[in-house]
Amino acid sequence: MKTFTLLYTTLILTTLQSTVFTAPTSTKHKRWRHPGAKRPVAGHSTDDDPFHDYIAILSDDETRPWAEIFDEMGFSTKGSKKMTHSLGVNSNGKPSYNMTSYDMNGIKTFGKNLRAFTINMRESDAEGMDGNPSLVSLEKTQMRQWAFVPGSKKVLPSIPLAEQGFRDFGLRKRQDNLMWIQQGNAPWNLQRLSCEHKIDIKGRLPTDLKFNYRFDETAGNGVDVYVVDSGINVDHVEFQGRARMMFSYFGKVNDDVGHGTHCAGTIASLHYGVAKNVNIWGIKVGDSNGVNGEAIVAGIDAAITRHNQRKSQPGFMGSVISMSVGTAPPQQSDFMILQKAVQAGMHVSVAAMNSATDACSFSPGAFSQQIPIINVGAADIDDTRAPFSNFGKCVDVYAPGVSIVSTFNNDATGIASLDGTSMACPAVSGMIADELVRNPKLRLDPAAMKKHILGKALKGVIKSDNVITGAELMANNGFPGDPK
Repeated sequence: MKTFTLLYTTLILTTLQSTVFTAPTSTKHKRWRHPGAKRPVAGHSTDDDPFHDYIAILSDDETRPWAEIFDEMGFSTKGSKKMTHSLGVNSNGKPSYNMTSYDMNGIKTFGKNLRAFTINMRESDAEGMDGNPSLVSLEKTQMRQWAFVPGSKKVLPSIPLAEQGFRDFGLRKRQDNLMWIQQGNAPWNLQRLSCEHKIDIKGRLPTDLKFNYRFDETAGNGVDVYVVDSGINVDHVEFQGRARMMFSYFGKVNDDVGHGTHCAGTIASLHYGVAKNVNIWGIKVGDSNGVNGEAIVAGIDAAITRHNQRKSQPGFMGSVISMSVGTAPPQQSDFMILQKAVQAGMHVSVAAMNSATDACSFSPGAFSQQIPIINVGAADIDDTRAPFSNFGKCVDVYAPGVSIVSTFNNDATGIASLDGTSMACPAVSGMIADELVRNPKLRLDPAAMKKHILGKALKGVIKSDNVITGAELMANNGFPGDPK
């Protein structure tokens, strides 16, 4: 019997329609065009003034109803499709709030914490909106990419339930009298996070489940982690009923890519996860066709709303956003929505992306220098920066990202090995969740949490071109020595 709750918005179930946007002639439209903006010339080739899909984000002080805003633009909401959507869930698993939006002639509104709309229009009309006091951002929509290496996927034989060794966890005592557990059938990436020195392979393959992982018994207990990705295979036995879907940009919630399930498994699954007790919430913003920028904004906006409701509820332990998607160049919409998230007290881990170049050229990792999000690069089992990983000052910390075994979408016990900063990011997401339980004072302080995570990281171990510069950090949970 399924134990998850499914809630998604019909607000943006369909992709943007390529509807022609004709600049209205109403005098009310003046506020939406600056006097020097160029206008299409009658009979001029449309190739010189093409149509694009845009995402427009309103300023915080623009609180008027959508109908009034569109009326000022010269549009009438009469006859438009007015919709009420349920987003987020409360402690009883029921819809936690409703939002009214409009879908008219290809213009769609969305967002509660960051109000935005998407529209298809000519470049000249977009230029005419430049400097409008009601807008803080107007940019062409940009497809995002999954931050895993194409061709690296290796679907591994599923382990029968009877042979999975659920009891291969040895309980020990730690010096501070907290109980800790050593897992003896872990993937290599988990061992690397909980030891001081490079792993002695001893004839093992990186995909062998023969490594040791040490973690606190609490292991992120009660923390909410929002996986902004392709969805999650919530029926996978490794999630033990802790994974639910709460948002989808599409009319489907299944993980048709496998990427989201793999990332969620590294965060929270029983055998492959860093924080084995967290609550996983799926935010589906992409499918086999890719990820839309407006889906990112809408999905994270829904997560912020649920987080704000949870903050006052009993048992709230903190919220983490894990985002293993990105693109180049940096996108203002990514910055705006993630800024809202950290201002609300959410902790954010993102992937540095995989172009073997300066991470400051990619979204959203480039913003790690402006807002307290953690941008994660990838390393291999030899503590060498992965050849595909982006690097530079915008990478805050490295984590294992090569030959990472985790849950997959093929069945309820499926596993796969993948490479990418996509695989490194969720490891840090899980570490944040674990630290939220250990350090409740950091629950709503992303800046202090980032400083804490980087302060525990290992220095002087990451190699690049066989040289240790000492500048890079390797994520570590702080256990002394190495597991036995």
